[in-house]
Amino acid sequence: MGLNGLALSAADKEDRSAYTHRIVKLAECLQTRSIGCDFFFMPNNPPLDMETTASIFMPLWISRLRKYDFIYCGGQEAAQALFFCKPFLNGPVILDVHGDLLAQSSLDNEVRSAGKRRSPSARVRLIDRLGMSCADHLLTVSSYQTDAFLQSGLPGNMISLVRNGVDLELFAPVPQPLEPAFTFGYFGEFQVWQGIDNLIGAMDILDDPSVRFLLVGFREEDLALKDLFRIRFGDRVTLVDRTDRATLRKLVESVAILLIPRIAHLAVKHAFPTKFAEYAAMGRPILVNDVDETADFVRKYSCGFVSKPSPVELAATMRLAATAGPGALADMGRRSREMAEANFSWSGIGDHYAEVVTRVAAAPRQSSSRDY
Repeated sequence: MGLNGLALSAADKEDRSAYTHRIVKLAECLQTRSIGCDFFFMPNNPPLDMETTASIFMPLWISRLRKYDFIYCGGQEAAQALFFCKPFLNGPVILDVHGDLLAQSSLDNEVRSAGKRRSPSARVRLIDRLGMSCADHLLTVSSYQTDAFLQSGLPGNMISLVRNGVDLELFAPVPQPLEPAFTFGYFGEFQVWQGIDNLIGAMDILDDPSVRFLLVGFREEDLALKDLFRIRFGDRVTLVDRTDRATLRKLVESVAILLIPRIAHLAVKHAFPTKFAEYAAMGRPILVNDVDETADFVRKYSCGFVSKPSPVELAATMRLAATAGPGALADMGRRSREMAEANFSWSGIGDHYAEVVTRVAAAPRQSSSRDY
């Protein structure tokens, strides 16, 4: 009889975030390799919709939880709900940290307080501590996060690097246009850590009407920012609301170079943007800031441009990139696709992830006495 697991998420089943996409794709990777994986979305099962008290009520589901050979938890927010159930589970808990939760909370507090508070909230500290205490194995998306865990004293056999992947068929290569409608394109969300202020500052400095931008992904809460772009940059920029992945691919056909202008912060360094793999799969040169592992990949594969994370440096790098001819850009794009095929294919990631799950599920259960 094969393995059967549960994917536990603290997000709603209708959530469209990149992280929920990862949870679903990882489960599908197991299912297509004859490893069962059911879903359990906490917000759709009251009273588990309150994260801070979910651990109190999760024992009501203990009979279901005990049926599984392993439980995958999408972040500490999900894992902490198992705190009182952990001693009674029959399989290991695999925690997908997907970045640095404490650093993310620190950055969120810094933004909300205009720089007055730069430490994680007490609530997030508690969630992180409880979630980590439940974990038998950790998944990371970045080698920097892996190194941080190793330096903290965690054993290497407790950690596996499982990157964000991309559907290579859906995000097929797009030929480099000889006369692109847009020099640069940004596809994604518009939170502070995405480096939108860097981008706005660089666009102000790069006051060249021949350099045009396509920005895609605006939501209702981004209306003020969307108005700012429209008023400040006029016909230099085209603004598109959030759309589906198939439409996104068609929009890429009009763009020469794709951007990821993220800021320098530990929350960013320990993450790995899904859009990077998608950009690469479509065979486009990528311009990134030197703030996380994407810069290492761009340098290794010579598939784009790397800038320091400031408006002045970003503008200078964009000015240089805008002078590259279509032949040079096409070569970079080809290397981007090769990078995606070698590192970010869900097929390859799925094989690795299934091996990790099989190994972890087969390992003897050990008591978790480490002080996280």
